[in-house]
Amino acid sequence: MFAWIAAYWWVLLLESLLLAGLVGLVALAAPRLVASHPTSLARLKASMAVTALAVFLGGIALIVGVSSLLGSYYGYTGIGGGLATVVAVGVALFMAAQWLFSPYIINLVYRTRPPTAAERWVEVELERIARASGVRRPKLRIAPMSAPNAFAYGSPLAGNYVAVTEGLLRMMPREEVVAVLGHEVGHLKHRDVAWILALSLIPVAIYYLGRILLWASLAGAGRRDERGANPLLLIAVGVALIAAGILFKFLIAHFNRLREYYADAHSALTLGNPRPLQRALARIHAAIHASPRIREELTSKEHMAQLFIVAPLVELYGGFYYDVDYMVERLKRAEPSPLEELFSTHPPVPKRLRFLDALALEPRA
Repeated sequence: MFAWIAAYWWVLLLESLLLAGLVGLVALAAPRLVASHPTSLARLKASMAVTALAVFLGGIALIVGVSSLLGSYYGYTGIGGGLATVVAVGVALFMAAQWLFSPYIINLVYRTRPPTAAERWVEVELERIARASGVRRPKLRIAPMSAPNAFAYGSPLAGNYVAVTEGLLRMMPREEVVAVLGHEVGHLKHRDVAWILALSLIPVAIYYLGRILLWASLAGAGRRDERGANPLLLIAVGVALIAAGILFKFLIAHFNRLREYYADAHSALTLGNPRPLQRALARIHAAIHASPRIREELTSKEHMAQLFIVAPLVELYGGFYYDVDYMVERLKRAEPSPLEELFSTHPPVPKRLRFLDALALEPRA
């Protein structure tokens, strides 16, 4: 028992050192790794397809290769394909359960409520946008937060929801609220929760498979067998899998940023005008920077938002300007930090504004 406990702490230490090294390397390469905003809807779709294929095919190839190597080298399935299968199934079941029950937990954590009579117009607009988008009307919830925010979430068990905060409704004129609703309905139409969940399964399985292999080898489970197999191979494979799992997370974050552009496009195309969404993004951006309380409120919920794959419409870049149209034009010329973008699940506001401009210039059939 002591050997397993000691091995667990060694795994944590090695993982921390590995994470620090990889993050340092990624940070140095950030300016080259972060691409410019998509310049058209076609290029956006192509980028999403390439990223999804890279995650799926790369992950499957890695798992199959490692399983075959260890299964043949060690001669028993516990370290080979059998273990990989058990880990993959366990991760899939855990993430599926999280997905199914997450709407109930989100509503509890954010203390969401049904709209009041005065907020009924938001529900009417949400139904109109959902009908125009060809999706079933999601349930509207109001979150009692001063931070201007909105998020879409749902599951087959609970149904789909769109939540907006009281702060967003107080801050924005009607047309901008409608544009935000269009963005969130875009997430639901594109099934972004399911896409992110499906693509995350392989990297998460790779990461935990690496941890288990490393833990088992350090505890002595991978000692030399009758053929003289070296346990250092098991340690090396475990470290490599953990590193691969961490790097795959950056690809998942990139895919998530592309889906945000896709939801922006849905709002602009459904409403026929990108300007209201641009104004809404700039207004949210300014409000967050102007209010420490709003930043604190959002940060306190950040972990829950990431845990349940919520799609918040919030960014934290740039400065504060009072005229919203001036703010939009000023933000378009801003150059956000590549490092901040690389570690974020959402693209920076300046790139989103420029993408919406490029979308507006595309010829329509």
